[in-house]
Amino acid sequence: MQGKYTKSKRADHDIRTIIIRSMVDFGEAQTDKYIEGLESALCELAEAPGKGRPFVSDRTGQEYSRYRYVSHVIYYRKRQDDIFIVRILHEKMLPENHL
Repeated sequence: MQGKYTKSKRADHDIRTIIIRSMVDFGEAQTDKYIEGLESALCELAEAPGKGRPFVSDRTGQEYSRYRYVSHVIYYRKRQDDIFIVRILHEKMLPENHL
């Protein structure tokens, strides 16, 4: 696999929410730095999807991998040609309520 990833609509929404909240709390420069780091983390996961740890939803039984990036956790699934980014949740959010 050559480091491809696809984001769900919900993951895209998660990123927009992170940007808005971060702009309010930390300003433009810090937000830009955080989002650049997040995008780098997504690329790294696409190159090495095994970096994440397994996670199984108790509610649905769905299997995911998860990877922590600073204050957020990236939930994704490995696929044949890429990884699929399901959600990017703040560390304080319960995944059971959002996956």
